[in-house]
Amino acid sequence: MKKITLFLTLVFCTSILSAQSISSSDSVILNRILAKNKHYHTTQAPFKHDIIKKGKVNHKHGTFYCERIAPTQQGGVEAKMALLYSQPKGDYYIITSTYLYNGLNGRHKKFNFRHISLMKLLGNALAWAVNGDVYSLYNNFTVNYSLAEDQHNYIVTLSSEGRFNKGINRLVLKYSKSTYLISYLELEEKIGITHKLTMCIDANGHYQQPSLNKPIDQSVYQVE
Repeated sequence: MKKITLFLTLVFCTSILSAQSISSSDSVILNRILAKNKHYHTTQAPFKHDIIKKGKVNHKHGTFYCERIAPTQQGGVEAKMALLYSQPKGDYYIITSTYLYNGLNGRHKKFNFRHISLMKLLGNALAWAVNGDVYSLYNNFTVNYSLAEDQHNYIVTLSSEGRFNKGINRLVLKYSKSTYLISYLELEEKIGITHKLTMCIDANGHYQQPSLNKPIDQSVYQVE
């Protein structure tokens, strides 16, 4: 059961209070990330997913799809997303405006956002992270926040100091300085499992440019 918590544990907590304020200098960068991402209606890219447990690394690969949408209900998720795995083939993780489908590790789960509010919060959290909306993440969860940078990325870190509702120690988001797209997501669980998703890296370890603002076949969001 623990293995299917890739993103289910991303729901930090239901409080809307934040642990500290965002500085004006950080806001300049966060505003730029948010504004640039609004130009990307669709994104498609390969990804690498490393799962680390007890020092052992399990490598997965697939294709990531994301599409901004107007939610069908008030407070609905503002993006459709799909992680379709080629290694292992057949695994998937899909979010629409009303459902979350978890098809990881041979299990198949379907969650209705209208009936499970935490799942809707999860869907929104992923949409905010992918679309560069750090403010919404910050305002909807109780977290400590920091912003740093390296040569190629702006690095947002959200940490709990032991207070994440679903057992999360830390979430790290990297946004490319050249495109402002998310390039990396790291999720550290309290149970000792760390998930690292690196965008635009194919199964051979090669970098591939993301496909932006091109139509996405809607079948990628459908579960047979």
